[in-house]
Amino acid sequence: MQINQITFTRFIAALTVVFFHYGSHTLPESLPWLKQSITAGPIAVNYFYVLSGFIMAIAYYQINPTAPLNKKKYWTARFARIYPVYLIALLLMAVASFSVLGEKPLAFPLHLTMLQAWFSGYPMTLNNPGWSLSVEAFFYLCFPFLLAFIYRSGLKYLALIAVVCWLITQYVLLTSINSDEYVVNGSLHDLVYYNPLMHINAFLAGLVCGVLFKRNTDKRFSPKPIWLIASLVLIVVLLETKPLIESALGYKIAYTNGLIAPAFLLFIWLLASNQGRVQRWLSHPLLILLGEASFSLYILQKPVFGLYNKILEKRLNLGETADFYVALILLVIISIASYKLFETPARTLINRKLASKNPI
Repeated sequence: MQINQITFTRFIAALTVVFFHYGSHTLPESLPWLKQSITAGPIAVNYFYVLSGFIMAIAYYQINPTAPLNKKKYWTARFARIYPVYLIALLLMAVASFSVLGEKPLAFPLHLTMLQAWFSGYPMTLNNPGWSLSVEAFFYLCFPFLLAFIYRSGLKYLALIAVVCWLITQYVLLTSINSDEYVVNGSLHDLVYYNPLMHINAFLAGLVCGVLFKRNTDKRFSPKPIWLIASLVLIVVLLETKPLIESALGYKIAYTNGLIAPAFLLFIWLLASNQGRVQRWLSHPLLILLGEASFSLYILQKPVFGLYNKILEKRLNLGETADFYVALILLVIISIASYKLFETPARTLINRKLASKNPI
């Protein structure tokens, strides 16, 4: 089942991460009524997790399974999809951050094995965006067993687990960030924001909804665009009013760990169900290409912006806003080239060399 209209949303989500890291004080981030949405990078990562679970269900769940999922083939395909560009970005940042390797000798091995998100003090070393791939790798490890659980025990039990995980996660997160022991970038901060167990609820929610979506293919109707727009407006309103909500509650809240996952799921479901003009527009080859290149955009942002700042920024002397957009354009071009010339060939080669015909 192809749902091409969702692909471009990955590019938009990745773009908000870039704005969060490098686009402060630039238009449109500087507009007060869009600031929270444009720089919603950490929250966009949570969208990736929800969408990942949804897409995994669409791609691999079978209503009437004839054979169990080939674990080795699946894990090989996931490795081939994310690791080659992840490794290139890591090596570039290891060279650029050589001093970090001396201060934290475990940083490189942990990043190399995609385990950095499990250890406090290491998620943000070297290539910072890589922490989310450490989390995603854990989801990929779990997915075959979660799929088997659905076949064996039923979707309702996984849905119950997802709800319990969501509730526990929100309790732990909100009590932690409002405690006296909480310090930004401290051990508790790393635990609640980066540990994979604090994000599994989002993946589970996406997986459950993806299975429901696939089971109800024949019963779905194409929603009117107004409902899709309303779901998007809901997300924007939640993002923009977060400071007001915190002020009213007298309590810090965080959207990074699935708190607004239900709103993401509503948007994803409505967009995936659309079979009208929105689907045709978002299925344009250029938009699909940008969506496919979004992974390179996300994981290469730090080395590309770092190289731009070191080599071109002082020579061009364009000013903060112009420098950001020139670097962003270069990042988009490099990401497309990476997807076409490196990601895709590397994925094909790895799948051909490592995938086995024998299931495990």
